[in-house]
Amino acid sequence: MKRHAFIVMVLGIGLFLAPLVHADISVTEAAAVQAEAEFETGDHLEIHASRVFGWNLFQGNFSKIREPWFNPGYRLHIGDMVSVKIWGAVELAVDVPVDSQGNIFLPKVGNIPVLGVKNDQLISTIQQSVKRVYLNKVQVYANVANYQPITVFVAGNVIKPGLYQGMSSDSVLQFLDKARGISPDFGSYRDIEIIRNNEVAKRLDLYAFLTSGTLDLFQFKSGDIISVGNVETRITVTGDVKKPYRFEFSEKRVTLAHVLDLALVNPTATNVTITRWERDNKKVMETYPLNHKGEVLLQRGDVVDVFSDHVNKLNTITIAGEHDGLHTLLVHRETNLGEVLETLTLTPRSEVASLQLFRKSVAAAQKQLLEAKLKKLEELILTTPSVTKEESLMRTQESKGILAFIDRARKIQPKGQIVINKMTDLNDIFLEDGDLIYIPTRSNLVLVQGEVSFPGAHTYVASQKANDYIALAGDLTDRADIKNILLLHQDGRVVKCDSKKKLKKLGVNRGDSVLALPKMDGKNLQITAVLTQILYQLAISAHVLLTL
Repeated sequence: MKRHAFIVMVLGIGLFLAPLVHADISVTEAAAVQAEAEFETGDHLEIHASRVFGWNLFQGNFSKIREPWFNPGYRLHIGDMVSVKIWGAVELAVDVPVDSQGNIFLPKVGNIPVLGVKNDQLISTIQQSVKRVYLNKVQVYANVANYQPITVFVAGNVIKPGLYQGMSSDSVLQFLDKARGISPDFGSYRDIEIIRNNEVAKRLDLYAFLTSGTLDLFQFKSGDIISVGNVETRITVTGDVKKPYRFEFSEKRVTLAHVLDLALVNPTATNVTITRWERDNKKVMETYPLNHKGEVLLQRGDVVDVFSDHVNKLNTITIAGEHDGLHTLLVHRETNLGEVLETLTLTPRSEVASLQLFRKSVAAAQKQLLEAKLKKLEELILTTPSVTKEESLMRTQESKGILAFIDRARKIQPKGQIVINKMTDLNDIFLEDGDLIYIPTRSNLVLVQGEVSFPGAHTYVASQKANDYIALAGDLTDRADIKNILLLHQDGRVVKCDSKKKLKKLGVNRGDSVLALPKMDGKNLQITAVLTQILYQLAISAHVLLTL
């Protein structure tokens, strides 16, 4: 009684003082204005990392409904407008109000008491009175055309408490929506009271509507109060669930099973971690398997993180290149490269001797090393000082080109190739999930790329050396670095040649590539050295040659 009387008193004082408020607003009022503005823009929905269960319920969709809807349990009230149609022995179509004595008046029939009559009994009630006058061949139809407007107080933990107008047939959701919804920080979705004459006329739990779509209807009267209580127990659920929200409970302790039933755990989930803050500021974390969820009790403030911790006993391996068989294989974790090769159907053109193996973890490591080199080069460019104005202008132009080169290099993804040593037993190479086995096609070509006059492909001749193929490509250009000529074998092995003398002796195999790196000229030897290392690294890990 005291709580209800206090709510009425506060609302009454607020309405009385409203016209007297000065243009300057208090901090509390400013917060209320901000909350209202956030509701209008939708910003309040992003305030919390974990949203309250039911956060999307009040977005103005209920308050937009202004038309009356049929409620079979609605009891007629003074001021309601009733539409009556009579046909047969007499024709009549009128809209009549329920007067102050609870009656409607029909010509040639008289007063008919309808106050408190339920909606679904209105036709039979009027029909009984009509048939007392017209005994036979008279049909009656009636419905409530307009409900009497009412005003209802919305108080407690809502974003915009106040006095709102509606119809007695409106649901509690419509009035709460007009008050901009329940406060996400303090408002309870499970402790809502409708107060009439300082007594609780009905208690509502919106979780029934949120979970199953059921809602008890209530017929409002002017002066009724909707009071939203405080949250008692709230538990946060995150992770592998369909509904990662903050859930509310009326009990101080609830089972983990009950909480997860609301969150709808995904089929992939296996375990939960419960985080709890004790009163001595200690953080306690415990992990449980999901099959023990009925035995675990949760308390106010707990955070439940649902996750999957599966033991993967199979690896997915991709087979590409020259072969006649499946392109995706599921193999056991202990399977090695030699065992997989025995299951493949090869073709006469399969070059098994140049087998290539690519791995995601190796590609990630190569990317990390490349990024470290690029970051070092970027720091050198941005921190190297200039002595003269002319040098500063030259360095500015040079820096623009190198920074553009860095940007392009960052977009390149290394291939993650594992170079297989000819002396290594393939049965000792165990495969990982996501590995790619590439079987090259037997080729009769040799590629010449980079700083040569005419890059391109040439037919393989056993007697020709690397220098011969460079000559066929029009020889090296002036920008070629004679100390950085690379021979990329088809199986991933790399041979570096640093003189023309070595080029004349360097043998080339079918499918190999000769790559002439560009010469890096610059006054800063450290920048030049790092650039050369990056070019070399890109050529080896990604088979890409970038130029400044």
